[in-house]
Amino acid sequence: MNSINIEFWLGQIFTLVATIVGVYLAANSGFEKAIEFESLQSKRSAYFVNRALYNELSANLEEIDAWVEEFNKDPMHNAMDMRAESYQLDTFLWETMQEGSSIFEVPYQQVKIISGFYGSVEHLRGVMLSGNPFEAPKAAKSLANLTSGLKNDFMPTFKNLLEVNEAHLAKRGIQFD
Repeated sequence: MNSINIEFWLGQIFTLVATIVGVYLAANSGFEKAIEFESLQSKRSAYFVNRALYNELSANLEEIDAWVEEFNKDPMHNAMDMRAESYQLDTFLWETMQEGSSIFEVPYQQVKIISGFYGSVEHLRGVMLSGNPFEAPKAAKSLANLTSGLKNDFMPTFKNLLEVNEAHLAKRGIQFD
């Protein structure tokens, strides 16, 4: 009679321990998968924000080159006749990012470089279109140097970072359409 009670209680204890361990392992596994999923979603979102920013910046670099090329055709005449409202950059994404949390998905060094670039462009564009026949050609040359420097130094690094992130996400099964 005594051995039946011990066997019963041992069976109950093992069942209880197995249940607790099973629930713990299942919860831990689910939690890890949820964290991994959230991390991949965040990286995917950051990738698309960075890709869009790269595309916007690339288009703006081409636009600035077109401004400078047009200005250089006749610098003295164009310094007086070019109107600022006709020479605007597409900065919708850049401006929108500053109003929300997506700016934090871009590495700090890139934000610093892009912010400095847009600040310099705005100043130089103003000087180039000011009508000053002495300063406008210098500003056009500075704009050309600025875009050239960004195209040759920053943009390849930015593109490489995008490619590394894309490869990492593709390796994890994220598809890009």
